[in-house]
Amino acid sequence: MRVAFASSELAPHAQVGGLADVARWLPAKLAAAGDDVRVFVPHYDVFDPGRVPVVPADDLGVIPIGDLGSVTVSTLGEPGTGRPTVYLIGAPEWFRRGRIYDPGPDEHLRFIALSRAVPAVCERLGWMPELVHANDWHTALLPLLMRASGEPWESLPTVLTIHNLAYQGWFPAADVERIGLGPFADDLPSFDLEGGGVNSLRVGIRTASLVTTVSPTYAEEIRGPQRGFGLEADLAARGDRLIGILNGIGDDWDPATDPWISHRFSEPAGKAPNTAALRDRFELEHRADVPVMGIVSRLDRQKGFELLRTTLPPLFDRRRAQLAVVGTGDPTFEAMFSGFAERHPGWAAYHRGFDTALAHLVEAGSNVFLMPSEFEPCGLNQMYSMRYGTVPIVNHTGGLADTVEAWDPAAGTGTGFVFEEFTKEAFLAQVRAALDTFRDRAAWRTLMANGMGKDFSWEARAAEYRTAYRLAGG
Repeated sequence: MRVAFASSELAPHAQVGGLADVARWLPAKLAAAGDDVRVFVPHYDVFDPGRVPVVPADDLGVIPIGDLGSVTVSTLGEPGTGRPTVYLIGAPEWFRRGRIYDPGPDEHLRFIALSRAVPAVCERLGWMPELVHANDWHTALLPLLMRASGEPWESLPTVLTIHNLAYQGWFPAADVERIGLGPFADDLPSFDLEGGGVNSLRVGIRTASLVTTVSPTYAEEIRGPQRGFGLEADLAARGDRLIGILNGIGDDWDPATDPWISHRFSEPAGKAPNTAALRDRFELEHRADVPVMGIVSRLDRQKGFELLRTTLPPLFDRRRAQLAVVGTGDPTFEAMFSGFAERHPGWAAYHRGFDTALAHLVEAGSNVFLMPSEFEPCGLNQMYSMRYGTVPIVNHTGGLADTVEAWDPAAGTGTGFVFEEFTKEAFLAQVRAALDTFRDRAAWRTLMANGMGKDFSWEARAAEYRTAYRLAGG
């Protein structure tokens, strides 16, 4: 297929969240299987091309995008067979802000400029996609903007993937004319307009041919008021045109080839040197009879870290478990983890910030990974953990429910420990179960092997997306 893929992020060049990883790996795997995929992403001033050359497409010239000005185009590297073509959309007025996201009164216009550039650039290229794939609120207006572009655009199928439902892209109704949707005002939700605004994500949910989320369970959860963020009625109304496709994990998360760890391995027995290296790096005591629990995360209330405040310190005091944390975010949780480290030296450690090498070391060296999220659209670290023989403890929600199978000691099946209620008591019960199982070395090796044997590759997910693309066009 010929697929136009629009995204506000692209790993590892311009990344804030999981959307960037999807924009990197899904187009790559589709292209490797023979699809012609073109990725459209803003050319931010903070875009870091790394060692990949940025090649100006001077032959395309300056391309007008209506009242939002004009854009220029560069490619990231030279286009080649079996690889997606990445177009960097240049517009200094919109994309030179010193950061990827710049919350303010014109934030919506920045990404509407990206959306309007997609059909304009394709026409200048003389290349017509068979399907357009939009992502999150930033490009959620693409299906309606394509209608505004007339034929052949208004007949093309569209897919909208929701990576984070909490961000919806509200903007003033007064801007409807400026962005070129004046003649299509009747297609905008009237109750939003009457309130003086437009909800970009709601428009996309209503107008895309197919809506996807990043896990099957999350696709069901967001149809109800607890997880729907006010859009549950719109989502439920899509019926079987709302589906969940689990994210995959990239090729850079493989313990057998990982360049960020010094002790590569492919079997459970190979993990021990990384655990020793992790303890050295975080100045934890070396105790073979005690597991290291790891966390690599944005420190946000959604991630469930409040459950750890009173449950973990007694485990440190009793020398039952150690903790290594990498992350930054909510000052409340930064202070909590700093406090753990100060009060329990040698048993708890915290690195404030994000560091790629440390993230890989925590995944490779930890025995247990804590991911007690209150809700989680997909989650990636639980899949990284299992790939590295690190046993996750998770809440039964969203993508965590879809990826982690509860350990059954009698059958020797399962890949982690799962609690069903979001309470300290339920969380602690699974932590204790994990600590008890850790003492049974044979059972623990089986548990590690079960997780390492799971296929979370993007090749499998790309095949599911290809099926979704056919459904969107049907």
